[in-house]
Amino acid sequence: MAEHYYLISSLPMLSLDKGLPFSYAEFMKICKDHLSKAEYAELESAVLEASGDPKSPLMKKWKAYLEKVGSALKVQRMKKLGWNGGDVMQVGNDPALFERIQRAVEIMNPLDGEKEILAIYFDFLQSNSSLSPFSMDNLLLYALKLQILERLGSFDQEKGRVEFRRLFSDLQKDFVTKEG
Repeated sequence: MAEHYYLISSLPMLSLDKGLPFSYAEFMKICKDHLSKAEYAELESAVLEASGDPKSPLMKKWKAYLEKVGSALKVQRMKKLGWNGGDVMQVGNDPALFERIQRAVEIMNPLDGEKEILAIYFDFLQSNSSLSPFSMDNLLLYALKLQILERLGSFDQEKGRVEFRRLFSDLQKDFVTKEG
């Protein structure tokens, strides 16, 4: 596996509590100049909604983690709604993960719940940093973390409030129209 000393050492550190240093699209543009076509194609496969059949062991692990968290979220949301059929917890032997997922679902503000879920994903990626800091795996992790930070940065409370008011107004109009 190739090492990418210059490219990786030129990238800023990523943290949930710091802003986005540049967009995912800018990152991919930078990488295109430094990676082979095969490496770049592999980097393009590092997406938050992993699907298909990943090639690299790291991406397989990421996909399995997404499925595990998604399954646990589904169970917790079913329990919160009082629905049956959600007793089996798919998080393996990880009580800390179970507690974090449970907390994320119980948070009253959906935005804060989404932020906690993204923090769960980010922490998983942090914990899987390679022993070889200049490896392709670390570029894959960087791409995923950058996407999480980009998603966090896309949350705009005012835009959300405006959209909620618009949707609520549309519902009221529909209700009045059907009543009248």
